[in-house]
Amino acid sequence: MTTLTEDQVQLVREYTAMLQNVDEAFEYVIASFTDYSKTEGDLVLSDILTAFVQIIQVNDDLTTICHENKEIKNSILDFPNLVEAAGKLDGIFEKSQEKQEVVQQELYPAYKQWYESIYPQLVVYTQV
Repeated sequence: MTTLTEDQVQLVREYTAMLQNVDEAFEYVIASFTDYSKTEGDLVLSDILTAFVQIIQVNDDLTTICHENKEIKNSILDFPNLVEAAGKLDGIFEKSQEKQEVVQQELYPAYKQWYESIYPQLVVYTQV
């Protein structure tokens, strides 16, 4: 395992915390499709998409930091699949049924699979 500097460990901590927050945000958005008391679903979904931009930016740094870890690099290389799934929301954000289908059937499952792949590999760097 690569030895990280304190700044790099902090970056990984913040990144893994963001990934957890995105996962929780997806759960809220999915619940908002049927629980109408959860009125902020669209705003939270928009925040998720904004977080994707931040994830992309940090992925470049992580590729450099974890250059010896092929599993992390491969997981990072899979992230564009999520961006592609998110792109399917383009033009349908106001169409509830279509948006719900994309989020529930494509975007969240793709995120969850990616998250479960990369998170355990990164969290070990924060346990020092």
